[in-house]
Amino acid sequence: MKFSLKGFLCVSVISLLQVIYCETKVPKIAIIGGGIGGTSAAYFLHELFGSNGAQIDLYESQRIGGRLASLQMAGRDYEVGGAIIHPRNKYMVDFVKTLGLKKRKTADSTVGLFDGKEFVFTESKWMVINLAKLLWRYGFGPMKLHNYIDDMLTKFERIYELQSKGSSFFTVPELLEAMSPHFVEYMNISVDRGFKNIGFSEKIIEELVSATLTANYGQDTTVHEFVGSVSVAGASSGLWAVHGGNSLVPQKLLEASKATLYKARVSRVTLLNESGEFTVESSPSHQDVESELNKSKYNIVIIAAPLTRDTRKGIQLSQFPVEFSFPGTYHRTVCTLVHGQLNHSHFGFSNQDDMADEILTTNLGMVFNSIGRVHPVDYNSAKSKNNSKIWKIFSQFPLSKEVIDSVFLETEEVNIIDWLAYPHYEAAKRTDKFVLYRHLYHLNAIEWAASAMEMSVIGAKNVALLAYSDWFNLKSSYTKQSHDEL
Repeated sequence: MKFSLKGFLCVSVISLLQVIYCETKVPKIAIIGGGIGGTSAAYFLHELFGSNGAQIDLYESQRIGGRLASLQMAGRDYEVGGAIIHPRNKYMVDFVKTLGLKKRKTADSTVGLFDGKEFVFTESKWMVINLAKLLWRYGFGPMKLHNYIDDMLTKFERIYELQSKGSSFFTVPELLEAMSPHFVEYMNISVDRGFKNIGFSEKIIEELVSATLTANYGQDTTVHEFVGSVSVAGASSGLWAVHGGNSLVPQKLLEASKATLYKARVSRVTLLNESGEFTVESSPSHQDVESELNKSKYNIVIIAAPLTRDTRKGIQLSQFPVEFSFPGTYHRTVCTLVHGQLNHSHFGFSNQDDMADEILTTNLGMVFNSIGRVHPVDYNSAKSKNNSKIWKIFSQFPLSKEVIDSVFLETEEVNIIDWLAYPHYEAAKRTDKFVLYRHLYHLNAIEWAASAMEMSVIGAKNVALLAYSDWFNLKSSYTKQSHDEL
Protein backbone atom coordinates (compact mmCIF):
# COMPACT_ATOMS: atom_id res chain seq x y z
CA MET A 1 0.00 0.00 0.00
CA LYS A 2 1.39 3.40 -0.98
CA PHE A 3 1.82 5.78 1.97
CA SER A 4 0.35 9.25 1.44
CA LEU A 5 1.80 11.96 3.68
CA LYS A 6 -0.86 14.39 2.45
CA GLY A 7 -3.64 11.96 3.29
CA PHE A 8 -2.14 11.22 6.69
CA LEU A 9 -1.92 14.91 7.53
CA CYS A 10 -5.52 15.51 6.45
CA VAL A 11 -6.84 12.68 8.63
CA SER A 12 -4.71 13.87 11.57
CA VAL A 13 -5.96 17.44 11.24
CA ILE A 14 -9.59 16.28 11.08
CA SER A 15 -9.13 14.05 14.15
CA LEU A 16 -7.46 16.89 16.03
CA LEU A 17 -10.26 19.28 15.15
CA GLN A 18 -12.82 16.71 16.35
CA VAL A 19 -11.04 16.36 19.69
CA ILE A 20 -10.73 20.15 20.11
CA TYR A 21 -14.43 20.53 19.21
CA CYS A 22 -15.51 17.98 21.84
CA GLU A 23 -13.20 19.50 24.45
CA THR A 24 -14.53 23.02 23.93
CA LYS A 25 -18.20 22.33 23.25
CA VAL A 26 -20.36 21.88 26.34
CA PRO A 27 -22.63 18.86 25.78
CA LYS A 28 -26.33 19.07 26.53
CA ILE A 29 -27.39 15.90 28.34
CA ALA A 30 -30.96 14.73 28.90
CA ILE A 31 -31.75 12.16 31.59
CA ILE A 32 -35.21 10.64 31.41
CA GLY A 33 -36.26 9.38 34.83
CA GLY A 34 -35.80 10.72 38.35
CA GLY A 35 -35.33 7.54 40.36
CA ILE A 36 -32.15 6.44 42.09
CA GLY A 37 -30.68 5.53 38.69
CA GLY A 38 -31.40 8.82 36.92
CA THR A 39 -30.36 11.04 39.81
CA SER A 40 -27.13 9.13 40.47
CA ALA A 41 -26.34 9.31 36.73
CA ALA A 42 -26.73 13.11 36.95
CA TYR A 43 -24.47 13.14 40.01
CA PHE A 44 -21.74 11.05 38.35
CA LEU A 45 -21.91 13.10 35.13
CA HIS A 46 -21.47 16.29 37.15
CA GLU A 47 -18.41 14.73 38.79
CA LEU A 48 -16.92 13.62 35.46
CA PHE A 49 -17.58 16.70 33.34
CA GLY A 50 -17.06 19.24 36.10
CA SER A 51 -19.19 22.17 37.19
CA ASN A 52 -19.26 23.90 33.79
CA GLY A 53 -18.43 20.95 31.57
CA ALA A 54 -21.97 19.85 30.73
CA GLN A 55 -25.57 21.05 30.83
CA ILE A 56 -27.67 18.35 32.47
CA ASP A 57 -31.47 18.32 32.27
CA LEU A 58 -33.47 15.68 34.12
CA TYR A 59 -37.06 14.86 33.15
CA GLU A 60 -39.42 13.38 35.72
CA SER A 61 -43.19 13.57 35.51
CA GLN A 62 -43.86 12.41 39.06
CA ARG A 63 -41.90 12.52 42.30
CA ILE A 64 -38.13 12.32 42.56
CA GLY A 65 -37.19 8.90 43.86
CA GLY A 66 -39.20 6.64 41.55
CA ARG A 67 -39.61 3.30 43.29
CA LEU A 68 -38.07 4.75 46.44
CA ALA A 69 -41.07 6.31 48.13
CA SER A 70 -42.77 6.76 51.47
CA LEU A 71 -46.39 7.20 52.47
CA GLN A 72 -47.89 8.95 55.47
CA MET A 73 -50.02 6.93 57.86
CA ALA A 74 -51.16 7.75 61.39
CA GLY A 75 -49.14 10.96 61.19
CA ARG A 76 -45.80 9.29 60.31
CA ASP A 77 -44.06 8.35 57.04
CA TYR A 78 -43.34 4.73 56.09
CA GLU A 79 -41.32 3.15 53.28
CA VAL A 80 -43.49 1.62 50.55
CA GLY A 81 -40.80 1.00 47.92
CA GLY A 82 -37.16 -0.08 48.17
CA ALA A 83 -36.66 -0.40 51.91
CA ILE A 84 -33.33 -2.08 52.73
CA ILE A 85 -29.67 -1.47 51.90
CA HIS A 86 -26.86 -4.00 52.35
CA PRO A 87 -23.87 -2.89 54.47
CA ARG A 88 -21.52 -3.81 51.58
CA ASN A 89 -23.33 -1.56 49.06
CA LYS A 90 -20.44 0.87 48.71
CA TYR A 91 -22.15 3.55 46.64
CA MET A 92 -25.18 3.83 48.90
CA VAL A 93 -22.96 3.92 51.98
CA ASP A 94 -20.80 6.64 50.38
CA PHE A 95 -23.85 8.68 49.32
CA VAL A 96 -25.15 8.83 52.88
CA LYS A 97 -21.81 10.18 54.10
CA THR A 98 -21.25 12.58 51.20
CA LEU A 99 -24.78 13.97 51.14
CA GLY A 100 -24.96 14.63 54.88
CA LEU A 101 -27.55 11.94 55.59
CA LYS A 102 -27.51 9.32 58.32
CA LYS A 103 -28.52 5.73 58.80
CA ARG A 104 -31.81 4.93 60.46
CA LYS A 105 -31.78 3.04 63.73
CA THR A 106 -33.19 -0.44 63.22
CA ALA A 107 -35.74 -2.21 65.36
CA ASP A 108 -35.25 -5.70 66.71
CA SER A 109 -37.59 -8.13 64.99
CA THR A 110 -38.32 -11.84 64.63
CA VAL A 111 -39.06 -13.72 61.41
CA GLY A 112 -41.35 -16.67 60.75
CA LEU A 113 -41.47 -18.83 57.62
CA PHE A 114 -45.04 -19.78 56.71
CA ASP A 115 -45.87 -22.51 54.14
CA GLY A 116 -49.60 -21.74 54.02
CA LYS A 117 -50.53 -24.26 56.69
CA GLU A 118 -47.97 -23.83 59.43
CA PHE A 119 -44.75 -22.08 60.38
CA VAL A 120 -41.83 -24.26 59.34
CA PHE A 121 -39.43 -22.00 61.24
CA THR A 122 -39.90 -19.17 63.72
CA GLU A 123 -37.14 -17.05 65.18
CA SER A 124 -36.67 -16.59 68.89
CA LYS A 125 -35.51 -13.38 70.52
CA TRP A 126 -32.56 -15.36 71.86
CA MET A 127 -29.61 -15.92 69.50
CA VAL A 128 -28.56 -19.21 71.10
CA ILE A 129 -32.04 -20.67 70.61
CA ASN A 130 -32.09 -19.49 66.98
CA LEU A 131 -28.78 -21.20 66.24
CA ALA A 132 -30.03 -24.42 67.80
CA LYS A 133 -33.28 -24.31 65.81
CA LEU A 134 -31.43 -23.61 62.55
CA LEU A 135 -29.00 -26.46 63.19
CA TRP A 136 -31.85 -28.83 64.03
CA ARG A 137 -33.85 -28.11 60.87
CA TYR A 138 -31.19 -27.26 58.30
CA GLY A 139 -27.94 -28.67 59.64
CA PHE A 140 -24.92 -26.65 58.53
CA GLY A 141 -26.74 -25.48 55.37
CA PRO A 142 -27.29 -21.89 56.60
CA MET A 143 -23.56 -21.52 57.34
CA LYS A 144 -22.73 -22.80 53.85
CA LEU A 145 -25.30 -20.39 52.39
CA HIS A 146 -23.72 -17.51 54.31
CA ASN A 147 -20.27 -18.41 52.95
CA TYR A 148 -21.62 -18.68 49.40
CA ILE A 149 -23.16 -15.19 49.60
CA ASP A 150 -20.02 -13.78 51.21
CA ASP A 151 -17.92 -15.12 48.33
CA MET A 152 -20.39 -13.76 45.79
CA LEU A 153 -20.29 -10.28 47.36
CA THR A 154 -16.48 -10.31 47.34
CA LYS A 155 -16.55 -10.93 43.58
CA PHE A 156 -19.33 -8.36 43.18
CA GLU A 157 -17.19 -5.71 44.88
CA ARG A 158 -14.65 -5.85 42.03
CA ILE A 159 -16.91 -3.49 40.09
CA TYR A 160 -16.07 -0.62 42.44
CA GLU A 161 -12.35 -0.75 41.67
CA LEU A 162 -13.01 -1.16 37.94
CA GLN A 163 -15.33 1.84 37.81
CA SER A 164 -12.93 3.93 39.90
CA LYS A 165 -10.37 3.37 37.13
CA GLY A 166 -12.87 4.47 34.45
CA SER A 167 -13.80 1.04 33.09
CA SER A 168 -17.19 0.92 31.37
CA PHE A 169 -19.16 -1.81 29.67
CA PHE A 170 -21.32 -1.96 26.59
CA THR A 171 -23.61 -4.78 27.76
CA VAL A 172 -24.87 -6.20 31.04
CA PRO A 173 -23.14 -9.59 30.48
CA GLU A 174 -19.81 -7.79 29.96
CA LEU A 175 -20.25 -5.91 33.23
CA LEU A 176 -21.10 -9.12 35.10
CA GLU A 177 -18.19 -10.99 33.55
CA ALA A 178 -15.83 -8.28 34.76
CA MET A 179 -16.95 -9.09 38.32
CA SER A 180 -16.79 -12.86 37.76
CA PRO A 181 -17.28 -15.14 34.73
CA HIS A 182 -19.53 -17.24 36.99
CA PHE A 183 -22.04 -14.39 37.18
CA VAL A 184 -22.81 -14.70 33.46
CA GLU A 185 -23.40 -18.42 33.97
CA TYR A 186 -25.73 -17.62 36.87
CA MET A 187 -27.98 -15.69 34.47
CA ASN A 188 -28.61 -18.85 32.44
CA ILE A 189 -29.51 -21.26 35.24
CA SER A 190 -32.42 -21.26 37.68
CA VAL A 191 -31.95 -20.78 41.41
CA ASP A 192 -33.38 -24.23 42.03
CA ARG A 193 -30.98 -26.00 39.69
CA GLY A 194 -27.98 -23.78 40.41
CA PHE A 195 -28.21 -24.11 44.19
CA LYS A 196 -28.71 -27.88 43.92
CA ASN A 197 -25.57 -28.11 41.78
CA ILE A 198 -23.65 -26.30 44.53
CA GLY A 199 -24.91 -28.84 47.03
CA PHE A 200 -27.69 -27.08 48.92
CA SER A 201 -30.51 -29.27 50.22
CA GLU A 202 -34.05 -29.04 48.90
CA LYS A 203 -35.19 -27.86 52.33
CA ILE A 204 -32.75 -24.92 52.23
CA ILE A 205 -33.88 -23.99 48.71
CA GLU A 206 -37.62 -24.54 49.22
CA GLU A 207 -37.77 -22.70 52.55
CA LEU A 208 -34.94 -20.24 53.21
CA VAL A 209 -34.07 -19.26 49.64
CA SER A 210 -37.66 -19.36 48.41
CA ALA A 211 -38.85 -17.14 51.28
CA THR A 212 -36.39 -14.38 50.33
CA LEU A 213 -37.49 -14.51 46.68
CA THR A 214 -41.17 -14.40 47.54
CA ALA A 215 -40.65 -11.41 49.83
CA ASN A 216 -38.11 -9.47 47.75
CA TYR A 217 -39.22 -10.20 44.19
CA GLY A 218 -42.62 -11.89 44.41
CA GLN A 219 -41.22 -14.81 42.39
CA ASP A 220 -40.06 -18.38 42.95
CA THR A 221 -36.89 -20.42 42.46
CA THR A 222 -37.33 -20.54 38.67
CA VAL A 223 -35.65 -17.10 38.48
CA HIS A 224 -31.98 -17.06 37.48
CA GLU A 225 -29.29 -17.74 40.04
CA PHE A 226 -27.77 -14.25 40.04
CA VAL A 227 -30.93 -12.45 41.13
CA GLY A 228 -31.62 -15.31 43.54
CA SER A 229 -28.23 -14.73 45.16
CA VAL A 230 -28.92 -11.00 45.41
CA SER A 231 -32.24 -11.86 47.06
CA VAL A 232 -30.58 -14.08 49.67
CA ALA A 233 -28.02 -11.33 50.34
CA GLY A 234 -31.03 -9.11 51.07
CA ALA A 235 -31.78 -11.27 54.11
CA SER A 236 -28.33 -10.76 55.66
CA SER A 237 -27.62 -9.13 58.98
CA GLY A 238 -26.67 -5.47 59.20
CA LEU A 239 -29.26 -4.26 56.68
CA TRP A 240 -30.06 -0.58 57.03
CA ALA A 241 -32.08 2.32 55.65
CA VAL A 242 -31.78 6.10 55.51
CA HIS A 243 -33.11 8.15 58.38
CA GLY A 244 -35.99 10.21 57.01
CA GLY A 245 -36.60 7.87 54.07
CA ASN A 246 -34.51 6.26 51.33
CA SER A 247 -35.96 8.70 48.80
CA LEU A 248 -33.80 11.40 50.40
CA VAL A 249 -30.82 9.92 48.56
CA PRO A 250 -32.09 10.64 45.00
CA GLN A 251 -33.40 14.02 46.13
CA LYS A 252 -30.00 15.02 47.51
CA LEU A 253 -28.20 13.54 44.48
CA LEU A 254 -30.26 15.73 42.17
CA GLU A 255 -29.38 18.82 44.19
CA ALA A 256 -25.68 17.94 44.19
CA SER A 257 -25.68 17.29 40.44
CA LYS A 258 -26.78 20.89 39.67
CA ALA A 259 -29.06 19.40 37.00
CA THR A 260 -32.15 21.30 35.89
CA LEU A 261 -35.34 19.44 36.77
CA TYR A 262 -38.21 19.45 34.28
CA LYS A 263 -41.50 18.19 35.70
CA ALA A 264 -42.53 16.77 32.38
CA ARG A 265 -43.39 13.50 30.69
CA VAL A 266 -41.14 12.54 27.78
CA SER A 267 -43.03 11.09 24.83
CA ARG A 268 -40.39 10.80 22.12
CA VAL A 269 -36.63 10.76 21.48
CA THR A 270 -35.80 11.45 17.83
CA LEU A 271 -32.44 10.98 16.13
CA LEU A 272 -31.45 14.08 14.16
CA ASN A 273 -28.23 12.93 12.52
CA GLU A 274 -25.69 10.10 12.45
CA SER A 275 -23.34 11.89 14.84
CA GLY A 276 -25.84 11.21 17.59
CA GLU A 277 -27.84 14.39 18.21
CA PHE A 278 -31.42 14.13 19.38
CA THR A 279 -34.59 15.99 20.11
CA VAL A 280 -36.51 15.15 23.26
CA GLU A 281 -40.25 15.84 23.14
CA SER A 282 -42.05 16.36 26.42
CA SER A 283 -45.22 17.77 27.88
CA PRO A 284 -45.89 19.21 31.36
CA SER A 285 -46.74 16.48 33.85
CA HIS A 286 -49.84 18.30 35.06
CA GLN A 287 -51.32 18.36 31.57
CA ASP A 288 -51.24 16.14 28.50
CA VAL A 289 -52.08 18.65 25.81
CA GLU A 290 -50.50 18.27 22.38
CA SER A 291 -50.31 22.05 21.87
CA GLU A 292 -48.01 22.31 24.91
CA LEU A 293 -45.48 19.86 23.51
CA ASN A 294 -41.89 20.99 24.06
CA LYS A 295 -38.91 20.02 21.90
CA SER A 296 -35.32 20.35 23.06
CA LYS A 297 -32.10 19.34 21.33
CA TYR A 298 -29.46 17.23 23.10
CA ASN A 299 -26.06 15.72 22.38
CA ILE A 300 -26.47 12.87 24.87
CA VAL A 301 -29.62 11.10 26.10
CA ILE A 302 -29.77 8.67 29.03
CA ILE A 303 -33.00 6.73 29.54
CA ALA A 304 -33.23 5.90 33.24
CA ALA A 305 -36.52 4.04 33.09
CA PRO A 306 -37.71 0.57 32.01
CA LEU A 307 -38.43 0.25 28.28
CA THR A 308 -40.44 -2.95 28.08
CA ARG A 309 -43.82 -2.66 26.42
CA ASP A 310 -45.69 -2.75 29.75
CA THR A 311 -43.54 -0.07 31.43
CA ARG A 312 -42.64 2.25 28.58
CA LYS A 313 -45.30 4.89 29.30
CA GLY A 314 -45.32 6.15 25.75
CA ILE A 315 -41.61 6.87 25.19
CA GLN A 316 -41.02 6.42 21.45
CA LEU A 317 -37.61 6.12 19.78
CA SER A 318 -37.94 7.63 16.29
CA GLN A 319 -35.91 7.85 13.07
CA PHE A 320 -33.19 5.45 14.18
CA PRO A 321 -31.68 3.19 11.48
CA VAL A 322 -31.87 0.20 13.84
CA GLU A 323 -34.78 -1.69 15.36
CA PHE A 324 -34.92 -1.70 19.14
CA SER A 325 -36.17 -4.70 21.09
CA PHE A 326 -36.83 -4.77 24.83
CA PRO A 327 -38.08 -8.28 25.63
CA GLY A 328 -39.70 -9.31 28.89
CA THR A 329 -42.22 -7.80 31.28
CA TYR A 330 -42.17 -6.26 34.72
CA HIS A 331 -43.63 -8.01 37.75
CA ARG A 332 -46.61 -6.60 39.56
CA THR A 333 -46.33 -6.23 43.33
CA VAL A 334 -49.03 -4.67 45.48
CA CYS A 335 -47.94 -3.00 48.72
CA THR A 336 -50.70 -2.65 51.31
CA LEU A 337 -50.11 -0.62 54.46
CA VAL A 338 -52.50 -1.42 57.29
CA HIS A 339 -52.83 0.43 60.57
CA GLY A 340 -54.31 -2.18 62.84
CA GLN A 341 -53.89 -5.24 65.05
CA LEU A 342 -52.84 -8.49 63.41
CA ASN A 343 -55.01 -11.51 64.13
CA HIS A 344 -52.59 -13.86 65.89
CA SER A 345 -55.05 -16.77 65.89
CA HIS A 346 -55.27 -16.59 62.08
CA PHE A 347 -51.65 -17.77 62.03
CA GLY A 348 -51.99 -20.29 64.82
CA PHE A 349 -50.51 -18.26 67.68
CA SER A 350 -52.10 -18.27 71.10
CA ASN A 351 -51.32 -14.62 71.87
CA GLN A 352 -49.86 -11.46 70.35
CA ASP A 353 -46.55 -11.71 72.20
CA ASP A 354 -45.69 -14.95 70.39
CA MET A 355 -46.31 -13.44 66.94
CA ALA A 356 -43.39 -13.01 64.56
CA ASP A 357 -42.77 -9.42 63.46
CA GLU A 358 -42.21 -10.56 59.88
CA ILE A 359 -44.03 -13.41 58.17
CA LEU A 360 -42.45 -14.66 54.95
CA THR A 361 -44.19 -17.23 52.79
CA THR A 362 -42.14 -20.09 51.39
CA ASN A 363 -44.15 -20.49 48.19
CA LEU A 364 -46.30 -18.51 45.79
CA GLY A 365 -50.03 -18.94 45.45
CA MET A 366 -51.09 -17.56 48.82
CA VAL A 367 -53.04 -14.33 49.15
CA PHE A 368 -49.90 -12.54 50.32
CA ASN A 369 -46.13 -12.87 49.84
CA SER A 370 -45.11 -11.36 53.16
CA ILE A 371 -46.45 -9.44 56.14
CA GLY A 372 -44.18 -7.35 58.32
CA ARG A 373 -44.39 -4.87 61.13
CA VAL A 374 -42.83 -1.59 59.91
CA HIS A 375 -41.51 1.46 61.67
CA PRO A 376 -41.53 5.09 60.51
CA VAL A 377 -38.69 6.49 58.40
CA ASP A 378 -37.61 8.67 61.35
CA TYR A 379 -37.61 5.74 63.78
CA ASN A 380 -35.24 6.00 66.74
CA SER A 381 -34.84 2.87 68.84
CA ALA A 382 -33.90 4.96 71.88
CA LYS A 383 -37.15 6.94 71.76
CA SER A 384 -39.63 4.54 70.16
CA LYS A 385 -41.13 1.25 71.19
CA ASN A 386 -41.04 -1.83 68.97
CA ASN A 387 -44.81 -2.34 69.08
CA SER A 388 -45.73 -0.48 65.88
CA LYS A 389 -49.28 -1.09 64.67
CA ILE A 390 -48.39 -0.42 61.04
CA TRP A 391 -48.04 -3.52 58.88
CA LYS A 392 -46.79 -3.82 55.32
CA ILE A 393 -48.21 -6.59 53.14
CA PHE A 394 -46.78 -7.56 49.75
CA SER A 395 -49.06 -9.51 47.43
CA GLN A 396 -49.46 -10.36 43.76
CA PHE A 397 -52.88 -8.67 43.56
CA PRO A 398 -54.90 -6.17 45.63
CA LEU A 399 -56.27 -7.70 48.81
CA SER A 400 -60.01 -7.87 49.25
CA LYS A 401 -61.71 -6.44 52.32
CA GLU A 402 -62.58 -9.99 53.35
CA VAL A 403 -58.92 -11.00 53.38
CA ILE A 404 -57.86 -7.94 55.37
CA ASP A 405 -60.67 -8.51 57.86
CA SER A 406 -59.59 -12.11 58.36
CA VAL A 407 -55.90 -11.24 58.84
CA PHE A 408 -56.54 -8.30 61.18
CA LEU A 409 -58.63 -8.11 64.32
CA GLU A 410 -59.15 -4.40 63.72
CA THR A 411 -58.07 -1.84 61.16
CA GLU A 412 -57.95 1.94 61.42
CA GLU A 413 -56.56 2.78 57.96
CA VAL A 414 -55.58 0.95 54.77
CA ASN A 415 -53.50 2.28 51.88
CA ILE A 416 -52.61 0.47 48.65
CA ILE A 417 -49.66 1.13 46.32
CA ASP A 418 -49.65 -0.87 43.08
CA TRP A 419 -46.16 -1.26 41.54
CA LEU A 420 -44.60 -2.68 38.43
CA ALA A 421 -41.68 -3.13 40.72
CA TYR A 422 -38.99 -5.23 39.02
CA PRO A 423 -38.49 -7.50 36.02
CA HIS A 424 -40.15 -10.88 35.76
CA TYR A 425 -37.03 -13.02 35.85
CA GLU A 426 -36.30 -16.19 33.93
CA ALA A 427 -33.22 -18.35 33.53
CA ALA A 428 -32.44 -17.44 29.92
CA LYS A 429 -29.62 -15.84 27.96
CA ARG A 430 -30.03 -12.08 27.56
CA THR A 431 -27.81 -9.51 25.89
CA ASP A 432 -29.21 -6.29 27.35
CA LYS A 433 -27.27 -3.23 26.18
CA PHE A 434 -26.38 -0.03 27.95
CA VAL A 435 -25.61 1.60 24.59
CA LEU A 436 -28.63 1.71 22.29
CA TYR A 437 -27.06 4.05 19.73
CA ARG A 438 -24.19 6.51 19.68
CA HIS A 439 -24.75 8.88 22.66
CA LEU A 440 -28.04 7.11 23.54
CA TYR A 441 -27.89 4.99 26.69
CA HIS A 442 -30.28 2.76 28.63
CA LEU A 443 -29.43 2.66 32.33
CA ASN A 444 -32.16 0.24 33.41
CA ALA A 445 -30.75 -2.56 31.29
CA ILE A 446 -28.93 -3.59 34.47
CA GLU A 447 -32.22 -4.50 36.17
CA TRP A 448 -32.33 -7.73 34.18
CA ALA A 449 -29.38 -8.93 36.22
CA ALA A 450 -31.02 -7.82 39.47
CA SER A 451 -33.24 -4.96 40.59
CA ALA A 452 -31.84 -3.22 43.66
CA MET A 453 -30.77 0.28 44.64
CA GLU A 454 -27.05 -0.50 44.38
CA MET A 455 -27.50 -2.20 41.01
CA SER A 456 -29.19 0.93 39.64
CA VAL A 457 -26.34 3.10 40.92
CA ILE A 458 -23.76 0.79 39.34
CA GLY A 459 -25.69 1.04 36.06
CA ALA A 460 -25.74 4.83 36.44
CA LYS A 461 -21.97 4.99 36.99
CA ASN A 462 -21.47 2.77 33.94
CA VAL A 463 -23.53 4.93 31.56
CA ALA A 464 -21.93 8.10 32.95
CA LEU A 465 -18.50 6.66 32.20
CA LEU A 466 -19.66 5.54 28.75
CA ALA A 467 -21.07 8.97 27.93
CA TYR A 468 -17.93 10.74 29.14
CA SER A 469 -15.48 8.46 27.30
CA ASP A 470 -17.53 8.53 24.09
CA TRP A 471 -17.81 12.32 24.16
CA PHE A 472 -14.05 12.78 24.42
CA ASN A 473 -13.21 9.76 22.23
CA LEU A 474 -11.44 8.08 25.14
CA LYS A 475 -10.70 4.37 25.24
CA SER A 476 -13.51 2.43 26.86
CA SER A 477 -13.45 -1.16 28.00
CA TYR A 478 -16.54 -2.32 26.12
CA THR A 479 -15.76 -4.24 22.96
CA LYS A 480 -14.92 -2.27 19.85
CA GLN A 481 -16.74 -4.82 17.73
CA SER A 482 -19.99 -4.26 19.60
CA HIS A 483 -19.60 -0.48 19.33
CA ASP A 484 -18.94 -0.67 15.59
CA GLU A 485 -22.16 -2.61 15.09
CA LEU A 486 -24.25 0.40 16.16
